[in-house]
Amino acid sequence: MARLRDFINYLNGRRQLLEGVEKELCRVQSKYETFFAEIVRVRESELSQLTEHILAFRQGRSEQPAPAWLEAALNKAEGEVAAQLDKQLGALRDKANEKQTQADALREASLSDESRTRKKNRSLDASEEALKQRNSELLQKIADYNARIRQLSRGFGFFYNLPKMRTLRTERSEIDREQSDVAAQIEKLRERWKREAGDYHKRETERSDQWNALQTEIAKLHAKIDLLEEKRAEILLRSTIERVLFSRVTPPKDPAADDPKCTRCQTPNPPGNHFCLICAQRLIADKPDFAGSVEEIGELNHHHARFSEGVQATQELIGLVRGLCSGLNSFSQSVADVLESEQKYPLPKLQIDVPQPSRAYGESFERFAELIKQSDYSAHPRVFAKRIAPFVDEVFTEKQIKRYFETMGQELSRQAKRQW
Repeated sequence: MARLRDFINYLNGRRQLLEGVEKELCRVQSKYETFFAEIVRVRESELSQLTEHILAFRQGRSEQPAPAWLEAALNKAEGEVAAQLDKQLGALRDKANEKQTQADALREASLSDESRTRKKNRSLDASEEALKQRNSELLQKIADYNARIRQLSRGFGFFYNLPKMRTLRTERSEIDREQSDVAAQIEKLRERWKREAGDYHKRETERSDQWNALQTEIAKLHAKIDLLEEKRAEILLRSTIERVLFSRVTPPKDPAADDPKCTRCQTPNPPGNHFCLICAQRLIADKPDFAGSVEEIGELNHHHARFSEGVQATQELIGLVRGLCSGLNSFSQSVADVLESEQKYPLPKLQIDVPQPSRAYGESFERFAELIKQSDYSAHPRVFAKRIAPFVDEVFTEKQIKRYFETMGQELSRQAKRQW
């Protein structure tokens, strides 16, 4: 049987293996993101060129008329974009009004609470003054009775006045009880006033914080509304053109074995392609005319969609690996805590092995690492991700990952309970 230290070494080994996979994936992702950033930059440049052509068409500065398909597409898209923009503005205004209504309600509640609290305070003050007046009268009575008792107890009059003194002492006891009761009522009234005031200030602080937060949200919403209204013409123009041009997708032609190779990734590309099939590097000089730019942006849209999908898939792979590493690190810490208890207290050395089902599942990490290592990094990121996807979908399911850690956790608990 192995020991806790062996268990920790196993977990650390799995984690280090996956950290190597993460490092390799990040290196590949960095390359893909560099290519993708280039696609975005070039596509934006083509969009700018085409925007200038479209403005020239509409402003009568072009020697050639706008193609019929372009005018029809622009008019249709412009109506759709305008409707969506108006809907967005309406939603923002509604939300701002809703927040303002909430803020106004808080303000009204604050004013109402303040008025109610002031009335309560005035009522409490009046009650306290009345009790204080009564307390003063009782204290004076006590003083008067004390003086009379002293007068009656002087000299031989003490024996003569004894019955009267007993009556006065009885009255004095009643006055003392009433005075104590009045004093207690005063103290109770003051405590109630403190509690009422404290509750009021607590409510007012909460309302103030909520009101300030709402005012911040309202200001942000109005800033968005103002910006959209101010930039409406620019937004309509760009969004309309983007909707028309970004919807045009022109897949590049398939290569033949003897076609010229890309200077960056060495992939064969037919002469008609503007950008490399794999890395999307520009292959031929930019065509600044309208027809040429439309061809180029159609091809770039194809690459943009594929690279977006591939880069996202690789990011998800990296997230998966990081999640596994985090789980292994956390579980390793749990085992280390058990080991610390074993060393700190007079406990027998725990004998424990990594459960066979977990060990078998952990071997899939090697297969995953080998699959990543054997992958062709010159492939398109979408192709790379698709080659890895079947393994990931089959092995790294949420259910299987959960079972992997739970099985080890149950074994750790079972052995600790049995042996300790």
